Amino acid sequence: MKQAGTKKRQAANHDLVLAALQKTAKPLTAYELLDRLRPNGVTAPPTIYRALDRLIEEGRAHRLESLNAFVACAHPHSQHGGAAIFAICGDCQTVEELSGANLNKHIAAVARNASFDLNRAVLELHGRCRACR
Repeated sequence: MKQAGTKKRQAANHDLVLAALQKTAKPLTAYELLDRLRPNGVTAPPTIYRALDRLIEEGRAHRLESLNAFVACAHPHSQHGGAAIFAICGDCQTVEELSGANLNKHIAAVARNASFDLNRAVLELHGRCRACR
């Protein structure tokens, strides 16, 4: 019985983390998520990291390597084609997930030509968004 309660609590934490990511256009670090979720009873960093790991594994969130931060997935996982592309504004810090089927195909072809078995690719574009230009 104790294990069932733990699984329900973990699922609730995943939902809380995903909802927090979905409420903002800006990437959030794990500690920013923790600060936002403390009022909901989430008080430990490992709880956030476990939820993020699962959300990433399920294709419902992404980690932005250059920022060490996380965003909710804006496109169905099947549309990624193995690659996720993000436009990150250096001025306002907003992040837009872009769809680029042709680029995804090109990335896969480059990997294939290098005899590399691609699991995933994250491409981060840094610049200025339309609103900040």
